[in-house]
Amino acid sequence: VPIFASPEFENVSEGGRYGDVVEEIDWSVGQIRAALEAQGIAENTLVIFSSDNGPWLTMDQHSGTAGLLRHGKATTFEGGSRVPAIFWWPGTIEPKVQHGIGTITDLYATIMTLAGIETPSEVVDSIDLSPALFGQASPRDSFAYYRQGELFAFRKGSHKVHFITQGAYGMPPAREVHQTPLLYNLREDPGEKFNIAEREPEQLERVL
Repeated sequence: VPIFASPEFENVSEGGRYGDVVEEIDWSVGQIRAALEAQGIAENTLVIFSSDNGPWLTMDQHSGTAGLLRHGKATTFEGGSRVPAIFWWPGTIEPKVQHGIGTITDLYATIMTLAGIETPSEVVDSIDLSPALFGQASPRDSFAYYRQGELFAFRKGSHKVHFITQGAYGMPPAREVHQTPLLYNLREDPGEKFNIAEREPEQLERVL
């Protein structure tokens, strides 16, 4: 398993090796914050902490967990793609939990805007999320879930449709192309347990 903890962090957590790694990452981020504060540049620095995917489930107890979210890494279920994102900019960003949609690709347009640089005019897959950092709703209201260049799912607002479902790394479910896409309300059902396509056809049509 490609996770490592320095000797001083081995066996310090009740979560085994994975927990030790999390402890060291937490400490490392704290060191970065402390250095910014010691240099007097914390209020002029935006720190972003996030991840690229959900837990690698085939690694068992060394993979982490997505909690109530379904599945993990390399899938287009929420457990594979929804990850935490923490923005820290003392004196500029007020502490708040933001429930809107955002993606890693949106960091490009967001950082360009915050730096006062005009985003190139050509079409880019990036939306300026800075309004969401300052107390407004996220300007992104939809997201396309691709896997190896193929559109598997699409989200609009709180509703998400699955055109294709498939596990990863040999784990179920087997690949299935849905003649009637599956529909989930992620606000009420973030674990994607209850397909409401037949019960709410108007919502399915709206997302499609």
